[in-house]
Amino acid sequence: MSAPRPAHALVSVVVPVLDEEECIEELARRVRDVMTTQGVAHELLFVDDGSRDRTPERIEALCRSDPRVRTIRFTRSFGHQAALAAGLRYARGDAVISMDGDLQHPPELLPELLAAWRAGSDVVHTVRRLPPGARRGAKERAGRAFYRTMNAVARIPVVPAGADFRLLDRRVVDAFNALEEHFIFLRGLIPWFGFREHSVEYEVGKRFAGRSKYRLSPMLRLALDGIFAFSVVPLRLITLLGLLTTLAGVAYGVFSLAAFFAGRISQPGWTSLIVLVLVFGGVQLLSIGIVSEYVGRTYEEVKRRPRYVIDYVRGRDAR
Repeated sequence: MSAPRPAHALVSVVVPVLDEEECIEELARRVRDVMTTQGVAHELLFVDDGSRDRTPERIEALCRSDPRVRTIRFTRSFGHQAALAAGLRYARGDAVISMDGDLQHPPELLPELLAAWRAGSDVVHTVRRLPPGARRGAKERAGRAFYRTMNAVARIPVVPAGADFRLLDRRVVDAFNALEEHFIFLRGLIPWFGFREHSVEYEVGKRFAGRSKYRLSPMLRLALDGIFAFSVVPLRLITLLGLLTTLAGVAYGVFSLAAFFAGRISQPGWTSLIVLVLVFGGVQLLSIGIVSEYVGRTYEEVKRRPRYVIDYVRGRDAR
């Protein structure tokens, strides 16, 4: 049973940004217009992930002109998930909505998220919907393949075509802030908590300005963090792979001995030797690589380094 919602709730809108100087004012305007029209008390919290353009200056100007705007700036780029984690740590709202700063997450959807929250949902996910007639690009297909893989190997259900555009009740935010792990994958962690969930579809908007910062390398790193943080299936696959290659090796050995005694092989075959060396060598390297991913993440966790380092916090009653 969900807790009753406060009559005069404060809503925090958390926006991680990296080199989005052209989008800042437009996003703040649209969020302000939507919230004011709905009569919702809100704060807009920008988390600057080490921008190198004029993003910090634009945000600070907004802080001076609008007391509802606050900002956190990192000393360098620590990544999108770290920026989200910082936003959740510093958000003060009874409900916290996270969204990207390029306006592909439409602020006009915020009232629908809030309505689902007031109806009793502790987590309100958003699910991307392609426009009619749109073709799936390589990035879209790769994303769907990842979600299928993640749901096949993980113990928790991850929302397919989900995004880091979601609403979290204060209880969920407090539960997340209590976690101490270094590698975070919010799209997996939020369902893992087990709070009451609801999903809302939305049509992805066009980027307002600039270029996407979410390229192949960060996406691959995020996918690996998700798989290795929520599943030990890759380790079990090593055992299965080792068993299969051992059986294949035994079968090939029996076949070779039978062929030799039958007189079909006059001398050892160079090709078969090379094939066996490559197969077994490849299996061993693959196994070491998978184990190394888990060991490396364990190594990072035990060092207990913070997820991010903050340069400054600005805004009303900054802390």
